[in-house]
Amino acid sequence: MKKLKRVLAVLLTAIMTLAMATTAFAAENQGSLKVTVNQGNTLNGQTIKVYKLFDLTVSGSHYAYTVNEQYKAMIATALGQPGTATNEELYQAISNLKGEAIQKFADDFTTAALNDQVAETQASGKLGDVTEHTFNNLDFGYYLVYQTGTKEIQSSLVSVNKLEGAEVKLKGQAPSIEKTADKETVEIGEVVTYTITGVIPDTTGYEQYAYKIHDTLTDGLDFVKDANGTVVDAPNNYLVSVQIGETPATEQKAQLSGNGNRTMLLDLSQWIRDNQGSKGQTFTVKYYAKVNSAAVVETKNSAKLEYGNDPHNTTMTTPSEAKTPTYPVQIHKFARGEEQGYLAGATFRLYKTEQDAKDNTNAIAVTGSVGSYTVAEDQKNTKTYDMVSVGNAVTEGINLKLNGLKAGDYWLVETEAPDGYNGITAPIKITIAKSADGDVNNWTISKDSENVSDKIIKIENTTGTILPGTGGMGTILFTVVGIALVLIVAASFVISRRKRA
Repeated sequence: MKKLKRVLAVLLTAIMTLAMATTAFAAENQGSLKVTVNQGNTLNGQTIKVYKLFDLTVSGSHYAYTVNEQYKAMIATALGQPGTATNEELYQAISNLKGEAIQKFADDFTTAALNDQVAETQASGKLGDVTEHTFNNLDFGYYLVYQTGTKEIQSSLVSVNKLEGAEVKLKGQAPSIEKTADKETVEIGEVVTYTITGVIPDTTGYEQYAYKIHDTLTDGLDFVKDANGTVVDAPNNYLVSVQIGETPATEQKAQLSGNGNRTMLLDLSQWIRDNQGSKGQTFTVKYYAKVNSAAVVETKNSAKLEYGNDPHNTTMTTPSEAKTPTYPVQIHKFARGEEQGYLAGATFRLYKTEQDAKDNTNAIAVTGSVGSYTVAEDQKNTKTYDMVSVGNAVTEGINLKLNGLKAGDYWLVETEAPDGYNGITAPIKITIAKSADGDVNNWTISKDSENVSDKIIKIENTTGTILPGTGGMGTILFTVVGIALVLIVAASFVISRRKRA
């Protein structure tokens, strides 16, 4: 029994020693691989896959590569080698690749692997909003790194051959869109042309692929059918223009929904699949919106992209905003000496040119009530041009407001002063300027070329005694009375001298 126990103890010690040696050997032949996203991108919603193309053994400064039998056929095809190529031939073929040729090999292998649905060596799973991911405990080897869901296949090759691991910076870019407008600032009633720009992504190997554009307008904008502002009559069949590069544009059907039909869904999933011959090329989507009376300075809208090869687990991009601000003219009308008060009954008109202001023609048509107005959406058929101040504050410091102007020069004319007050005879030049820094709230306004820091145009009226005019008694009465007084004084002087004589 004692001998048996000794034998078992020796065996157990040997097994433990062997296990420790195996663990140490395994650790010495494994490393890590850190994958870092390229500048300006994230890995949000992406999956990183790695394929071990060659096994690797390291002895000092000596390296021995052995092709991975799982991928041998695809490696040979991507290299233009026969299926009977030996390990040494495949290794030498890769060693001889330079520049674009090595990138082509990586992309061709990836395409083949995706089309044949060959399993990867390891995968990260769908990542969150991160910029890097590390694969740990990778066996030494020559690896291909592929980022799924990119605009085009751009795989990377890297050798994991040391304990401290390796690092690769991804080349691919995740799908994204950019929204722009054809106007920097807008006036109520104008039509804005919006353009969404994207790149047709590579869907190689995907049985399904979702590519949907979601666009949301603010309350100050309405979708319209064309540049003439034609009202949308079929929200479920809203046609937009889609164009690849310089090729002729085609129409795609979008759906409008939500409050005032201001939300658009454009599903281009099938269109993307049908145009894989143009993958990697830029495409544009064009459509129109009209500025309505609810527009404010921060009038803007945004579009975001939903994409992914799993329709039930897609990624949504950060919204791309197109800002088209519209501005107000805010007036404080008051009487001299009453700067804190509000003078009612002053009538104004606004013009786009100084000559129109002098000629009293082509005034800007307005709608609204006394004290608060907006630029009329229909400038041709609206006949109201007068704006009248009120005796109280419409908002703090303002008793007359006109909303809905784009940046530019305007001329304000007081066409009628309140009873008992003298009016302003010369047109007042008002200049509205958009901020150069892109902040829509940093706009400026000036009065006769002087900046108005609080954005409130202050206009003072004066009052005084009635001055004489022509056609009445006027100065004639005063002249007659004056002459009579002179004659009386002269006659009195003569009589007095006679008495003394």
